[in-house]
Amino acid sequence: MENVTTYLLTQGVLGVAVIALALVVGKLYNKTERLEKDKSDIAEARRLDDKEQIEKITLIVQENTQSNRILAEKIEVGKSIERNQR
Repeated sequence: MENVTTYLLTQGVLGVAVIALALVVGKLYNKTERLEKDKSDIAEARRLDDKEQIEKITLIVQENTQSNRILAEKIEVGKSIERNQR
């Protein structure tokens, strides 16, 4: 009788350990899935932010190029006026 009780007790403890480990693995898997989703969401947000920044920088560069052209034209007009006055 003692052997049967010990056997059943051992099997019960092992069963509880298996259930506990299964719960831990399940929770870790869910956490990993959530973290992967968060990671992909952050990567997408960064990609969109980078795209917006590139558009802003491109616009600024175009405006600077136009301003430089206008300034160069004004300098040339000033030089030609100065030459004509001599």
